[in-house]
Amino acid sequence: MFDPRDPYERLYWHYESRRPLSMAQIIALGSVDAETVALIWLLLEHGASLTVAGPTDPQPGVGKTTTLNALLQFLPEGTSLVYMSGMYENFAFTRIPDIDPSTTYALCNEVSDHLSIYMWGRIARRFLTLPHQGYHVATSVHADTIEDVLTMYQHDLRLTPDDINRLGLIINIGLVGRLYPPRRRWFTTHFVMPQANASKQAQSVTPLPLSLWNEFDDTFLHADQAILDELAVWAGMLPQEFSAELKQRTNCLQELSQGGGVDLHEMYDAIHDLYKRKQP
Repeated sequence: MFDPRDPYERLYWHYESRRPLSMAQIIALGSVDAETVALIWLLLEHGASLTVAGPTDPQPGVGKTTTLNALLQFLPEGTSLVYMSGMYENFAFTRIPDIDPSTTYALCNEVSDHLSIYMWGRIARRFLTLPHQGYHVATSVHADTIEDVLTMYQHDLRLTPDDINRLGLIINIGLVGRLYPPRRRWFTTHFVMPQANASKQAQSVTPLPLSLWNEFDDTFLHADQAILDELAVWAGMLPQEFSAELKQRTNCLQELSQGGGVDLHEMYDAIHDLYKRKQP
């Protein structure tokens, strides 16, 4: 059975990228900008679940695994990661007496029916409903757009709108241009969250657009203040506090992504230093 401590096993099970990159390096390559990543960082820090979606047309090297692993560095300190075993998963970790769902992320390499090391059907449905028990989830999927992700979740896997509204961040990435090497871009970043109105919660899913790639000038359009205020409420913060924390992380990422960007180890140290400076 899968042993996540073994680097060869992690690579075989598609939990490890052959060319791992830090988020600073991904920003330096132009795949996304610091403002978008800073907002994702802040949401992950407050326990958002995460889906990274790549194109349905199989394209090697799109970067779903690389992106997912890079973003995991933003999880709160003290977070426990539980690695899923694809269609062999029995969710035994949920029966551990002293496990704390609020600090536990269940990590699935991919939700799809392509391989048995991935999740699909009732196993995937149980995985994606773990947030009902207080857990957080992170995974990748094959889907071209946010609408395709939602269709997969709601119709193929039969999740309810309430289930989907607990799944947090949904990032769609892909390749652009015809030049080699290919350029990767984060086409859209959305956030879904439980609706304040219980009746709406049972009927609809309304993704909030956080970042949209503008193909005409290769820039990113960001969420307006009204959306940021909604996110602040979700995070339990005042809007002014949320904006200040967002700016702090944006400045940090802009500095770290200068040149080719710092590597994973330097990224970890920089995140740790930022948190250390914030302590009273």
